[in-house]
Amino acid sequence: MPRKAAGAQPAREGTLDMLSARSSAVRARLGNDSNVSVDYIEACGDCFYLAIESALSEICGWQPYYAVAMQRQLVASQITDETYQLYQLLHAQRAEGFAFMQGVDSLEALRRRVLVRGKQHRPHKCVWADGFAMEVIANHFGVLLLVIDERVQESQMFTRIAPRGACAPSSSGEASELDPSQSLVLLHSSSREHMNLIMYNGKKLPQLGDLPAKLQRLWGISAARRSAGGSHTDGCAPLAHQDFQRFLGDGVACGAIRPRPGMAPAAPPPQRAAENS
Repeated sequence: MPRKAAGAQPAREGTLDMLSARSSAVRARLGNDSNVSVDYIEACGDCFYLAIESALSEICGWQPYYAVAMQRQLVASQITDETYQLYQLLHAQRAEGFAFMQGVDSLEALRRRVLVRGKQHRPHKCVWADGFAMEVIANHFGVLLLVIDERVQESQMFTRIAPRGACAPSSSGEASELDPSQSLVLLHSSSREHMNLIMYNGKKLPQLGDLPAKLQRLWGISAARRSAGGSHTDGCAPLAHQDFQRFLGDGVACGAIRPRPGMAPAAPPPQRAAENS
């Protein structure tokens, strides 16, 4: 007896997630711009930090203070008691994404968990980067983060995190104006919170002026007119190692706090914004 044709089965969540991260799908989100391509990042729990490390290294060359471990140390150093109390509250309310707070009974314990790297301790044991972590990184390195977030509805999926003081209201009042030489990192966050790096015209760390106005408008920003004589390296000012240590301060100075083997990691503010296994 002939077998009946199987009914159409819904696509698995993981399959949909992979499809949304394909270059063609990401390009479609950006108006099928042929200059858009994707640099796939390892799914290990450190994907946001790996993407930033890769982007920052493109123009000025790799520096030790771009490394994932140093970025995590930077984020840990900026966690305050207020952040710790907020995470505790969210964990108590069973908010999604705050299970890492289980057993975290102090600010220092939270900082130690944030230091845990997914590549060394597996994705589910590390704290994925969220909005807080991304803001710390954007402010510290002076980069504009432009994110396509597949977890939200289309009208809200274009999210930007600008370094402190970078945006100013435009004369038209419709978009925020930034310097065209502002360095930026384009990121795609899948529905399962994995981040890949988006390249524009082959660049991992383009300047805002490199993007056409129609792409800038997706994030509600615009570039002021590019001044003559500007160069791509204008937006890349890597910190010297001593400056990095000075920024961290005495509390979590380089190497002062080391993750304990087997410790599960911790995370930043209320809204998880980007990372995945």
